[in-house]
Amino acid sequence: MIINRLIFKQIYQGSLLALLVLVSLSLFFVFIGELEDVGRGSYSALNAIEYVALLFPGKVVEFLPLAVLLGTILSLGSLASNSEIIAMQAAGFSLNSMLKAVIQAALIIAVLSFLLADWVVPHSETSARQNRSAAINETTAVSGKKGIWIKDDAGILHIKWLMPNGIAQDIEIYTLDSAGNLVSVIAAESAIPKGNYWRLLKVRETRFKDDVPQSYSYDELSYQGKISDKLLDALLIEPRQMSSSDLFTYIDFLQQNNLNAYIERLTFWQKIFAPIAVIIMCILAVPFVLGSQRQGNAGQRLMYGILLGLCYVVTERLFSQLGTRFGIYPVLNAFIPGFIFLSLAVFLLIKKK
Repeated sequence: MIINRLIFKQIYQGSLLALLVLVSLSLFFVFIGELEDVGRGSYSALNAIEYVALLFPGKVVEFLPLAVLLGTILSLGSLASNSEIIAMQAAGFSLNSMLKAVIQAALIIAVLSFLLADWVVPHSETSARQNRSAAINETTAVSGKKGIWIKDDAGILHIKWLMPNGIAQDIEIYTLDSAGNLVSVIAAESAIPKGNYWRLLKVRETRFKDDVPQSYSYDELSYQGKISDKLLDALLIEPRQMSSSDLFTYIDFLQQNNLNAYIERLTFWQKIFAPIAVIIMCILAVPFVLGSQRQGNAGQRLMYGILLGLCYVVTERLFSQLGTRFGIYPVLNAFIPGFIFLSLAVFLLIKKK
């Protein structure tokens, strides 16, 4: 239908414009902050540009709900100001038809948002932090699905799981001689950082002497290598930077080891509900372009959109904090902010009818 295509076009153009403005402003300030680190180690301005570019997909996902809200309000608002919505209604295009078209347009954006957040963002943000860390610390380090690999003067360190508190689980340390030959392999169930060394717990060590392996066991062992706390912080993959499948696996690991997984579970459900927020923001924009369509202007509509977007962000973060404090069930905690704003949208639409 021609009217549907017009609405799709307006929403996509408005959302894209709002998204580019929001993301560009955010990345500009990130780049300004990165300039302070230029000159540390081998970190250059080119590295800073690369770092900012790799953050682009994540910023798109972060600002997409707000961009869709602003873009829909402004684009449909321009149709209202030109009396085009009145003409649509006169042609039999009802409010329900408009809502259906808006939801269809938002659904496509929501699907693309989920795919971007789940497939692209984890890799781009991981690469951004790795490259930045490698340049500043001048240490070879790689993190991925199979854990973290760090090469320093003492050898090669493999960490399968690195907790947000800095404690590592399932460690392997490969010590090499000056010729690059394997001297020993240390495997520990966990490790606790203690300043400039690590305290390894439940350790098994295999030493290779004349190609004959010799095994030893320790309750505790110290390991000292060129691994700084800042390097580990840079390599630590936060739950929000994981794909939903990796996050699900990580939650299972934490629960099997009787560790608190509330933040991870909350983040998982927030990822699941995030695309729905895009649809809700689109629906919420509709009441602001109906009714007295000749009244008001783009500036007022923009102000309403910004205020609503900020309220949504504040509400989401507030419930995250309350959930962490009072132990609200994660799926409910992630669902409530969207439900509140969907209820607001329905209330405003009923008033417009």
